[in-house]
Amino acid sequence: MERSGLSGWRLVALLASIQLSAFCDRFLLTLVATPAKQALALSDTQLGLVQGSAFALPYALALPVFGMVADGGRQRGVLLTCLGLWSAATIACGLVGGFGGLLVARFVLGLGQAGVGPAALSLMTLHLGRATLGRGIAALTSAATLGRSVSLLVGGAVLAWLTARNGLDLPGLGPLAPWQALFLLTALPNLLLALLLLRLRPVPARAVRGAETQPHRRPRSLAEALIWIRHRRKAYLPQTVAAMATVLMAQTLAAWAPTFYVRNFGFTPAESGLHLGLLVLVAAPLGHAAGGLGLDRLRRTGRIDAAPLLLALGLILTVPLTVLTSLASDLPLSLAGFAGLVALVGFTSPPSLAGIQILTPRHLRGRVSAVFLAVVTLAGFGLGPLLVGFLSDRAFGEGGLGLALLAVFAPVAGLGALAAALARRAWRPGQR
Repeated sequence: MERSGLSGWRLVALLASIQLSAFCDRFLLTLVATPAKQALALSDTQLGLVQGSAFALPYALALPVFGMVADGGRQRGVLLTCLGLWSAATIACGLVGGFGGLLVARFVLGLGQAGVGPAALSLMTLHLGRATLGRGIAALTSAATLGRSVSLLVGGAVLAWLTARNGLDLPGLGPLAPWQALFLLTALPNLLLALLLLRLRPVPARAVRGAETQPHRRPRSLAEALIWIRHRRKAYLPQTVAAMATVLMAQTLAAWAPTFYVRNFGFTPAESGLHLGLLVLVAAPLGHAAGGLGLDRLRRTGRIDAAPLLLALGLILTVPLTVLTSLASDLPLSLAGFAGLVALVGFTSPPSLAGIQILTPRHLRGRVSAVFLAVVTLAGFGLGPLLVGFLSDRAFGEGGLGLALLAVFAPVAGLGALAAALARRAWRPGQR
């Protein structure tokens, strides 16, 4: 088992920082989608593919493997390996010369980021007590959304600076366009995270509060986790479907919102990043905090079905806000709808992820979380951006991107809310 020399909430801060960096690098392509599309001659379908499926497929396939390794106590090795892989892939995204190269770079990025969730959750559920788990996971999910905000806000500011100086001319690489140089600069802060990760050190498993493994015990198989999920499938399956809906909307909104405001309201990519980044910076943490606090409070009152209950509520409310965001002709109204939608999607994130932890015994959480994250990422991240891009190309045109978003979000939210209601009927926490 590995444990940080840092205590409880400082460890959470480190894990949240890693999560923030991962999501920042993951969503950087959404900020530069317009210049990248023009430079690499991409269609909306290809753009949706590299933003979604090209990342989600390797991510989903690698998650169970990293989950087994995390349950075996090798969290530091997982995090360091992943950080190196995705940093190299981020740099590669700025150096590719066409669709094929970008596809490969995004594939490696997905592979590199697959271990962050299982390793972070494995450490967090061992170090946090039952009364604070919801808030700890809310910090992790908040960091994910803040990563998207940093990608838009800071990335937009840096992109504007790079545009003003016509990019960068680096030795050995030659002149780089502003969007290309942005990828290289974004990977630099990961060096500091790598140094901080070196503070994670092995300690005896008995020293970790609540540990259920032995110091030299081999990692258990993935089959054990799958058997547990099958045994409790009446709760896991609808909870997972509801979580898929929230992930699909979160990732699709992050992937296409900057381009939507460029096309529909005349923003430059940098302006879109700055405006949306500021809104996400405020709205997302409020939503995540409300979801985490609400979950902990309802559980303290004895509501064992708090997670699916909050999921259903949040999903239902996303529909009118999607209508406002995508169809309003007035920019302030559309941005208000966008901010509300970001907050609601953030609100559903803690009950989505914490619900799986609540259903699962502690010794299985790394593997069960990996299976869960693989499924929801493959369906939500892999399908959502691609489907919106396809509808934009084939049905609504570039000017109808808002209609494409609404056509995807409305049925997905309805299906997710129904699934969350079904999960409530079968809800029963796992052994602790």
